[in-house]
Amino acid sequence: MKEKETTTNIKQFQLNISGHVQGVFFRQSSLEIANQLKLCGWVCNNDNQTVSMCIKGTEINCQKMITWCHQGPPQAKVTKVTIKEESPTFTKNTFIIT
Repeated sequence: MKEKETTTNIKQFQLNISGHVQGVFFRQSSLEIANQLKLCGWVCNNDNQTVSMCIKGTEINCQKMITWCHQGPPQAKVTKVTIKEESPTFTKNTFIIT
């Protein structure tokens, strides 16, 4: 039986993506995928050439985004994704590039 998607299974994750992930449309692609998956949160470039992301949504959709982050857009070369589950505290209902 398929798990029913309700607010009781809302999760939030903090991700850090390493590799060749800047200048390859990673943030814009993340925004598009997040919108398709109805996730909220944010994505940003870091000074150390990594990308950080916070995602909040149903567990299944968060896992789909995490899976996508391991590959990223076609131009990216992801070498590492670190994932930390957090208490769902993000309050906006959108996904933004910061």
